[in-house]
Amino acid sequence: MKRCVIYVFSGTGNTKLCADHYKKYFESLDIETEIFQIKMKDKAFVDYPDPEKFDLVGFGFPVHGFNAPKVMNDFVKQLPSLKEKKTCFILKSSGEGLGLNDYASQKLLPKLFNKNYDVISERRYVMPYNMIFRHTEQMVSGEYVYAKALIKLHCKEISEGKRENVRVCPLKYWFVPVVRILWIYAQVQGPAMHADKSKCLKCNKCVNSCPLGNIHFDKKKDRYVFGTNCVLCVSCSFGCPTKAISIGLLNGWRVNGSYHIEETAEKLKNQNPVFPELKGFKGFLYRGYYRKADKMLEEAGIKLDNI
Repeated sequence: MKRCVIYVFSGTGNTKLCADHYKKYFESLDIETEIFQIKMKDKAFVDYPDPEKFDLVGFGFPVHGFNAPKVMNDFVKQLPSLKEKKTCFILKSSGEGLGLNDYASQKLLPKLFNKNYDVISERRYVMPYNMIFRHTEQMVSGEYVYAKALIKLHCKEISEGKRENVRVCPLKYWFVPVVRILWIYAQVQGPAMHADKSKCLKCNKCVNSCPLGNIHFDKKKDRYVFGTNCVLCVSCSFGCPTKAISIGLLNGWRVNGSYHIEETAEKLKNQNPVFPELKGFKGFLYRGYYRKADKMLEEAGIKLDNI
């Protein structure tokens, strides 16, 4: 039996949920799969499984400003080079469907190729926003149903060794590096984040959920302190039970509270259409992505109601 490892960075859980379905479908194809969530402690990566022990290696992350989060770039940078070339794939989640999100791996790909990671597939799944605006239940349900169907298709293709045109192309990536300034902004604004003492329960949920170990409670100052190792994954503010955490200049884009994605999809499983028709700017954000998804699934003979 083949073995697969998927290294996942996931702030609010969307990418992890996608990785869970990769594991489900891979294992139905006799590929034993292990998911490792990338975390840091004292600014060092927590011990991770050795990629040499697996036949297939995956990397999963949410798209931040049309880029991979800095932590994923740093993780790949410190990975050892493989003794022999190994098949590799990338999975991503984004809050909207714009095509620029497809090029989020620009900085990762050369590092992976140079270390003998043979990237044959890079796929993206639209999942509920954890910033900018909150998705409706109808959107959440539709996004999840489509993601599961697409993941089923992609797992089959990866297991068969289907190769896509995954490469660095500066002409296509022209806009992506401009937005990478968010990497610097996240680190600079990190210390400006704070928890409102009048709302804070001191439950430590933000401390425990931060994948980068960037938050601690200062007993002398009687407050939570946010460090410079932030990547704006917003796990802290998203999961705060009292909406006490401010995320600095982007606080107006803050979204709080779990979407309960699987439960919502189950509740609305018979809705038609699966993904609601959106007009105006929101239609622009999603229409192209779902038209492309419909075509891919139709060609593969995969029906949404069978997922």
